[in-house]
Order: sequence, then structure tokens, then C-alpha cells
Amino acid sequence: MRSAIAFSAVLAFVASAVSAAPATAAATNCNPSYNVAPSTTCFTGCNVQAGQKYVTGWTMDSTSPLFIQSLAVMCEKTSPNYRAFMTTAGTCMAACTGDDPELFNAEFQGACAWYAQHKTDTC
Repeated sequence: MRSAIAFSAVLAFVASAVSAAPATAAATNCNPSYNVAPSTTCFTGCNVQAGQKYVTGWTMDSTSPLFIQSLAVMCEKTSPNYRAFMTTAGTCMAACTGDDPELFNAEFQGACAWYAQHKTDTC
């Protein structure tokens, strides 16, 4: 029951974050070359929740002007926030029962490979 409530809270948070995003961000499409398949709503919600501590508006939405800054938190292993971000996101993801962790692994690897090539891009 608690995990269902927590999952519902994550979904509500993700929905509110998406609906609160400025319309201009979606219209801009800052990173048109990003073509990594998303994982699951639960895994993405965990990343968003963990990332908010480091980037207000942290996102996995590649059209957002905050996308590259968000990926920096998730992909820069030498940054001071990487370990804390991964610990928080991973702890949350443990509650994503029924979601295949390989979907997150594929997204993480693809996103970070893309980030390595595009981290100096600007919107």
C-alpha cells in the first residue's frame, strides 16, 4: 500500500512538473539530436525528484533548455553531486516494482553518451 501511495505521489509530481513547464521550452526543442528511448515513468520520476535538489526544473525532457544542465548532474561522475544524486534516485527506483531496471540502464548509458558529445551545446 505504501509503495502504491509513493508511486502515485511520484506520478503526480512528474505530471505537475510537465504541466508547469513553460510552453516556449517545448516549442524550442533545444536538443533535436537526442534520440535515446525513455525508461519508465517511475524511473524518470525518481530522477526528476533527485535532480530537483541540484537543478531547479531538473528534467529528462530533451526539448528543455535545462536538459544539458540536468544531464550534467546525472552523467558527470567527478562532480560533487553525482554520488548523492545517484543514491537518491537509486533508492527511489527500488520502489519501482515491476519496472525492468535494464530500461533505466539503457536510458542512462544512452543519455550519458549523448551528453558526452553535446555537453557544450547551447539552446
